[in-house]
Amino acid sequence: MKWYVKETLEINQAIPYKESINIEAGFGPTGLPHIGTLCEILRANLIKTELEKAGRTVNFYLISDDLDPFRKVPLNIPNAETLTPYLGQPISKVPDPFGNFPSFSEMAEYQLMKLAAEYEIECQLIRNSLAYQNGDYNDVIKLFLQNFSELNQICKESTGSLRQRTYSMIMPISARTGAVLEHIIVTGVNPASGEITYYIPGDEVINKPGYEYGVEIREFYKNEILDQEQTISVLNGRSKLQWKADWGMRLLARNIHFEMHGEDLLASAAVVRQIAGALNRPIPRFYKYGLFLDDSGKKISKSKGNSFSLDDIRHLLTRDAIRTYLSKEPQRSSKFYVALAPYLNDQVNISQKDRKRLSFSKIARILHASKPTSKLAAESFLNRYKKPGESISDQELEISYHYYIRTCKHKNQGLQNIKEEKYFSAIADLISTREISTKDQLFQRIVSTYEDHFSDDKPSQIWSLLYRGLFGDTKGPRIKTWLDLNCMQHILTHFNNPYKISYQKNEENIVNNEINRSQKERLINNSIEEDQIYMTKLYSKINFTEIRKKCDELSSALQKNSEALVKALSGYQCKNVTEDEILRSIDVLNNIENNRAYFKKKIYGVTSFLPLNQPIYASVCFGFIPSLMAENVCIRPPTAMHTHYKKFEEVINLSEFSPTLSISYEDKELFLSQRVKITDAVIFTGTPENALKVRKHFRKNTLFILNGAGHNPLIISKDADINLAVESAKRVVLYNQGQDCAGPNAILVHNDIYDLFKQRLISDLKNIEDRIGPYSDYKNIVGPNSDIDHSIKIASVFKANRPYCTYGGEVNPINGMIKPTVFEKELSLGGNYKEFFAPVFFLQRYYQDQDLIHYFSDPLYSANAMYISLFGTSDYIHHQLSERLHLPDSILSNTDLHLEEHGYLPYGGQGLAASCLWYEGNRISGSTLPQRDIYHYLIEPFDPLPTPKGEKRHCVQAGI
Repeated sequence: MKWYVKETLEINQAIPYKESINIEAGFGPTGLPHIGTLCEILRANLIKTELEKAGRTVNFYLISDDLDPFRKVPLNIPNAETLTPYLGQPISKVPDPFGNFPSFSEMAEYQLMKLAAEYEIECQLIRNSLAYQNGDYNDVIKLFLQNFSELNQICKESTGSLRQRTYSMIMPISARTGAVLEHIIVTGVNPASGEITYYIPGDEVINKPGYEYGVEIREFYKNEILDQEQTISVLNGRSKLQWKADWGMRLLARNIHFEMHGEDLLASAAVVRQIAGALNRPIPRFYKYGLFLDDSGKKISKSKGNSFSLDDIRHLLTRDAIRTYLSKEPQRSSKFYVALAPYLNDQVNISQKDRKRLSFSKIARILHASKPTSKLAAESFLNRYKKPGESISDQELEISYHYYIRTCKHKNQGLQNIKEEKYFSAIADLISTREISTKDQLFQRIVSTYEDHFSDDKPSQIWSLLYRGLFGDTKGPRIKTWLDLNCMQHILTHFNNPYKISYQKNEENIVNNEINRSQKERLINNSIEEDQIYMTKLYSKINFTEIRKKCDELSSALQKNSEALVKALSGYQCKNVTEDEILRSIDVLNNIENNRAYFKKKIYGVTSFLPLNQPIYASVCFGFIPSLMAENVCIRPPTAMHTHYKKFEEVINLSEFSPTLSISYEDKELFLSQRVKITDAVIFTGTPENALKVRKHFRKNTLFILNGAGHNPLIISKDADINLAVESAKRVVLYNQGQDCAGPNAILVHNDIYDLFKQRLISDLKNIEDRIGPYSDYKNIVGPNSDIDHSIKIASVFKANRPYCTYGGEVNPINGMIKPTVFEKELSLGGNYKEFFAPVFFLQRYYQDQDLIHYFSDPLYSANAMYISLFGTSDYIHHQLSERLHLPDSILSNTDLHLEEHGYLPYGGQGLAASCLWYEGNRISGSTLPQRDIYHYLIEPFDPLPTPKGEKRHCVQAGI
């Protein structure tokens, strides 16, 4: 039984025969409609048709949510930037970018309704803007007001913590600007009069689609009345319900019995059920269908245009093909993109036995190989290549030619210099001056002119040149055949307008001519003017004597409680790691005098996201020290560390030593929601990808300090002290199970001492095999990974490197244990630039400095360039390595980062993914030191004190 027949039977049985059955489909007219939009009404129409066959009266409502705010400008429309001023306005007030309709929404509605008519779908279009304005929803809106607290809470809890701060299920339509006000605080509700009292909180920080940074509401709603209560009617189109509440409201208003929705709206459908339940109203019957995905597996989107548009459907698919495709079981997600069109058409026609037809797939192959310039030429090519008895209808030709035009893309080839352009111009002149009367003459002149222009080249190279210029490709049809089957005017057009590629350097071409989609989206949608409304506020002067006293007190407490700290963290890390952390923390506290110049005045808020490793040391460097120069500092340990961090807090409560410091164990999004308003600086340790997700919620002028991941290779040259190098390798790789950004991704060893180095290393690793195990055994120096699930990821990495494993390779996904492992891979096979975050020695043999040049010049290296530990000497490392990768102080000679790193010194490298700052829209590469960076960017510019002696002011580089 087909899905829609089964569904119809159940609907028919559930609703008394005397009642009409109401079906609804929703449509957001925010972009050009696509296959996902059509599929919902076509599938719903299958239900409607079956119910009507059973004798039922069916009302099919198609709701256009045109009162919804225009949040993002679609990228697949002309002059997209002209719509930016309309962001936040109801879609019904946004102009049609094509200039054919009164509004954007009416343009989208017309396209969808036209296609519905073509597929004989009968439905009643309801414009929400008119339904609200006409009072159709007034009674239900009043009912919602009577139950405002409960319903608003239901909807509110379905959003994230950041959104909840300014969430109201009712959005007023501004009397000042006409904008839909999405961010308000409701303070009063009057169901009888249909009024609410609300205010817009100007100092709240929000993040909107298309914006790279968080913005204050006073910037976003700069023309509205802020922070003042207003009482307004929410009836007759003076408000719009947030979408989940709106969905529930209109289902109740029309007594809807059935609606389909995509699987991405499961959570929203659950909210609608809760709303109906809270009001003791019948819950409508929902039917979930799978999403349509593009060729990369991503959900198709109206705003991105990564799918079949309605024009594509009309021109590329037969009606039978689309009906057949959409009538299949809809609950699973399926890919649906333009390249599937021939296959989908063939799936329907393959059963037709009345004639021997040329398949759509074969037609597509012929046309892509033949490169016709017109539909007539396409028909000529097809007639030439089809077999006897095969036929093609006018509709098949029309659809196939449209498919060819839609998918014909040149392969980034073209004419490469002026000389080649002159050759094509010469042929074009011959055609336009009518010196040639036949195609045979034209072919002969093409060849002879080539010999005149390229006398030194091989004659056979003419075909490559013609393919590049005519088709932007490296191959194509026989040129003589192509000339014969295309008209002279179209041939002239191709010679007059050949494909070209830039003669500039490739890198310049990319910089000058390409802008990625996300950049374009930000440029179009970010309409906020760059007024810096929120400025860093400086507070009291800092008494450095008090700073030193607090550091001494904490230093003493750490030393005194070292045994208790080891015990507290014995479920999280080895004893030697905790002891090392204590020493490092004491070191930075005892040497705080080195940073005295940065402690001048206090800022207000600092927010720190701690790493998975080194809870004590990270808390001191990224929490305690910043708290000495700020009024409000809060640090959040990663979730995997929470249980163990609380045990650390029981021994050392950092807030007792610095009252401005607090610890949060909240969910990350809730934590963010509590911090975005009051934060002047963020200290984030983690991947650049996660950093971007967090950074976008903060203001543009929030200083964002990233400590990321570095490569940190060890270079063991032929004159190295092997014993020293082996000890260093063990120290940096085994420390904290390899969970340290200072760990090397590769150890490059010169061929002359490679075998001896490997032998010593593996021998030493065998000698410590009895010191590998649970943290509870204090003699162990390698224990399980802090994140047990990380061992599963490592197992797949080990599998990929299986041929290179010469020692270890054991992974236990149950307890997270990853034993010390040695991989050996010739550097000639490619360098290793992947961070393991595990006790892995990745040895790579090199022979000469030229091999090092290849390693460091690989594009995969620069982003994570941090430190180099060089044992012995290397002319390349010492004298030739670019300072864009490594400044001199990032090259450590006969030592390693573990020994050289101190919490009162800058830390990091030139790689943007290794360490960097973001400030005022600029991304600044280089090492970080929170106390220094907070001073330079947030205190010094607003406090006219002299620059600390020996320090240089930072230059802000252009954003990358």
